[in-house]
Amino acid sequence: MKHLCTALTVFIASAVLVAQEPVITPDMSVDSATLHQWLHSKDPRLIAWAATFASKNHDATIVAEMPEWLENWPMPSTYDDATWPTGQKRSLAARPVLAVLDTLIQDKAQVPISTINAITSSFPTQAAILISRLPLSESRDTLDFWMLWGDPISIRLSAMLFAKDPSESAVLWGREGELGFVAGIVADAEVEVRITLASNSAPRPLSGSSACGDSEGRQVATGWPQVYAYELVENAPNPTGPLVVDVGGDRMATIRYLENTGGGTCYYPQPLNAYTRHRLIAYWLGVKPQEMAWQPIETSTIRWTGKAAYQEQLGKIVEHERQKLSATVDSLRQKGVLTGPSVPPKLVVTIQCEMTPCPLQ
Repeated sequence: MKHLCTALTVFIASAVLVAQEPVITPDMSVDSATLHQWLHSKDPRLIAWAATFASKNHDATIVAEMPEWLENWPMPSTYDDATWPTGQKRSLAARPVLAVLDTLIQDKAQVPISTINAITSSFPTQAAILISRLPLSESRDTLDFWMLWGDPISIRLSAMLFAKDPSESAVLWGREGELGFVAGIVADAEVEVRITLASNSAPRPLSGSSACGDSEGRQVATGWPQVYAYELVENAPNPTGPLVVDVGGDRMATIRYLENTGGGTCYYPQPLNAYTRHRLIAYWLGVKPQEMAWQPIETSTIRWTGKAAYQEQLGKIVEHERQKLSATVDSLRQKGVLTGPSVPPKLVVTIQCEMTPCPLQ
């Protein structure tokens, strides 16, 4: 009898708890007072609903409360926490934050830099969208920090945001010591001259491969609203999320997707490398990348007629490339983009000998 009473007590208590949870549907009418209560309830499900209705109702009062809420809400780890049950882990912890961030993004809200700093580690794409809406006078310290300590994509994004007003960046960098922002980009740019020593004068075509990824989808949790996430893409043909930055047609944008369906793209952003630095330099020169006097990879062929002739032709090729790089530095100075100490981009020469036996050996 004692066990029966205990079981009944547990059942009644559970029934009361279930009854206390509000049944929420997307088409119901909810006022600001209720949304305020939900947002600050510490119940992840109610928070997600508060964000959903705030966006649907364009409730400026609730939207204005969200930046401070984000700064005080514990951000989920970037990696799955082993303490969460299988299948929930970070996705459950992230869901209310994703809903709030989506509302801020869709409502085109400007949030303080302190809020962006609070979310960057856990939600870098949303942080990128929000920081792009701020003037550089407010965002420069954070962007400088990203350039010094961020991941490769954060560094690239910061460089693109600074590109339109390079003087705002205070970071000193470069392979030749401490250089200004533009000088550092130029110094770390690179031209690879690929020389083929062979009788065939046709240059070798470049080849490459890419892979697209999609994460596994899940069902929407019962009682929750639809929650959206974002992913950065570069030069994607039809991005579904906000544009982050456009530098001379080089576009960093986002895709917006239902959090439970998973994301995936063939247009992953590139870090700062020979190609992306080349695009920045072209932008500062006011030309398209393909119109630059030099490209990240240049190809040439030398026909072997003797060692002396080979060395002469090699010297001419290298000197010609050096002149083009020096001219680029001069042009940047004339435009007022490049000031202070500077060095030209690196010149790397690789030689592929296709003769057997190779006369260079």
